[in-house]
Amino acid sequence: MQWVGYIAAALVFCTFYMRTMLPLRWMAIASNVAFLTYGVSLQLWPIVILHGLLLPLNTWRLCQLYRMLAGLRAATSSTIDIHHLLALVAHHRYAAATVLFRKGDVGDCAYYIAAGDVEIPERSVRLGPGEFFGEIGAFSTARRRTASAICATDAELYRISHQDLVAAFYQQPQLAMALVRLIADRLAANAEHTAAAPAVQAD
Repeated sequence: MQWVGYIAAALVFCTFYMRTMLPLRWMAIASNVAFLTYGVSLQLWPIVILHGLLLPLNTWRLCQLYRMLAGLRAATSSTIDIHHLLALVAHHRYAAATVLFRKGDVGDCAYYIAAGDVEIPERSVRLGPGEFFGEIGAFSTARRRTASAICATDAELYRISHQDLVAAFYQQPQLAMALVRLIADRLAANAEHTAAAPAVQAD
């Protein structure tokens, strides 16, 4: 069984050679299995104990990676899910016609709509329950609002500070991916709206 030991050692070397976590974990699991086989066959119990502990650890980390990747894929194709973040902030009620912010104001927070509608007049857009807005101003370098937001009806909104958004961005990769997608979509829609405006005026 000496050859199994050489294979196990080669797999450990390959583990250190890996540059990304997914193949690294697979290689580490393969080396654990090879060392367990080698250790049991020669009754090398310290090796058996070590890799008997490392095998479930590497398997658990691999499962975590796959769950994170599945969450990232879902974030690129589904609506933004910020319910974990909402549990940490309070929601507020606003009367219809309340101006939440105007274009050019400091963007120190974003909002999530729990009930009611919010209008973005510069874009002729009306947002409803479950939608997120104000994220561009909160994350941009200038920290300025690119459009206004006015309550079209009585509304219940979660106000999420810039600090809470940044913390969630680093702690939750799925939320970070969803926010990047949302900002990219909004910027693309804003660019299309701006490009179409002269044509409308010319008519």
